[in-house]
Amino acid sequence: MSDPAVSGARGVLARITAWSPYFRVGTGPVDAGWRPTSELRDAATRDVLVRAISERMKTAEPRVAASTLFFGFVARLWSVAVGTVTASGRCVRLDPDRLLWRDDSGLQLHIVTPVFGSDPATEVLDAQIEPLIDAWRDIVAPGALWGNTASALIGARRVIGDEARPHVDALLQDPRLVHTIDRATGRRRSCCLYYRTPSGGVCSDCVFPTPPRQISKEML
Repeated sequence: MSDPAVSGARGVLARITAWSPYFRVGTGPVDAGWRPTSELRDAATRDVLVRAISERMKTAEPRVAASTLFFGFVARLWSVAVGTVTASGRCVRLDPDRLLWRDDSGLQLHIVTPVFGSDPATEVLDAQIEPLIDAWRDIVAPGALWGNTASALIGARRVIGDEARPHVDALLQDPRLVHTIDRATGRRRSCCLYYRTPSGGVCSDCVFPTPPRQISKEML
């Protein structure tokens, strides 16, 4: 007999997948190659991923690739957390030892046995993001990563629609996020560094209205 809690969580995950690929989380048994997201805190694991992304983005700056990697990861976390709580009133559990990842031209997520957990702040900010930012502070400034976290949260709301707004507005009042966005302009107070890639510009919510001029070492 199937567990109703698992069936309910799996059904909600299947439902939100239709909104965007970022909302997709696989479920059920897995083959080799999947690892717990808690391992992303390991510097060696992170650095392998950063090197791969640096090659894809054609950037020689590890912090730029690391910021992009982090942004993609937190965008997927928010999509799942805000998506499930909006669709069902309950957030799927995102325990770092149970939520799995693998790199397939971007981080893909999987939960073998999904169940509902706590609120999105607990599941994402407490369990996943704060420890990850602390572990990555040697490669990217924490302020930039918290800015990425808030920007990705707002992006999830745009995809889901107005029904997600109450959940997102409440999350943006969290002390870790409340100062990351200028509420008057909607711009973040930090930069994700994408403008430093060969093809990059500034994002619509960037602290910089235009890409900053990059001063060469000869001018310093």
